[in-house]
Amino acid sequence: MERTIKIGTRKSKLAMWQAKYVESLLNSHGYICEIIGITTLGDKIEKPLYDFGGKGLFTGALEEALLSKTIDIAVHSVKDVSVIENDQLPLKFILKRDYHQDCLVSFKGPIDKLPHGAFIGTTSLRRRVCLKHIRNDLEFVDFRGNLDTRLEKLKKGVVDAIVVSKSGLKRLGLYDSAYCFDLDIVSSAGQGVIGVQTRLDEFDELNFLDDSQTHLCVSIERKFVKALNASCNFPIGAYAYFSENDQFCLKTMYADPKTFKKIDCFKCGLPQQVLKECIEYTKNKLVYI
Repeated sequence: MERTIKIGTRKSKLAMWQAKYVESLLNSHGYICEIIGITTLGDKIEKPLYDFGGKGLFTGALEEALLSKTIDIAVHSVKDVSVIENDQLPLKFILKRDYHQDCLVSFKGPIDKLPHGAFIGTTSLRRRVCLKHIRNDLEFVDFRGNLDTRLEKLKKGVVDAIVVSKSGLKRLGLYDSAYCFDLDIVSSAGQGVIGVQTRLDEFDELNFLDDSQTHLCVSIERKFVKALNASCNFPIGAYAYFSENDQFCLKTMYADPKTFKKIDCFKCGLPQQVLKECIEYTKNKLVYI
């Protein structure tokens, strides 16, 4: 009789959707699964993540459950996982990315149509920096919570617009081109990607979950962030992809969290060489911001 795989996840609608998606892939290969919802510290706090030490807030409780064997695998949004990984709990499988983009959601139109001094709901320092470089008159309001909560606040007119991940909107069926507008900014490392974390020497047989191209891209993105010693306390982004002619490309951004001065880099070529060049370019420019 097949062993039941216990899938750990946060309890938000998006996290549960992602866990159920992984469950469906496992079911299609004959595995029996049970989804276990876990409340993380990141789900309990109201203030911006950069006030509390960053992304590990969303993963700590799931990692504890893995170590205690309360769950067998943990399903994450990779962008929420710290780039400093626990060697005993690798982010073993990376699913194929769907959408990497950030999305402006507003009933008042795209970013160039918003009123002067429009209020934007986002706690992301990266998003704030990038939007300020598009329109320096924008004002920002700290906004946390799941997609439903943020959209409800938008409908009530608390802000003029919010900025969220396009993949989240798409997965929950909330994307509507009438009021959702893709932004041309560098996304967060791992954005739009579901990752599966396991104990080190277990579940290697689930490698059918892994998409090799996305895994490589996400690995490069996370290495860039790690090389800059960055976290939620810093405005930083990295997006790697393969072009139509299969050329590896990397876009990065890094900014001063106080002045919002930023460094952009774009390179194409061999993955490790491109990563090295973006890191060196950014570090060399740091003295000027």
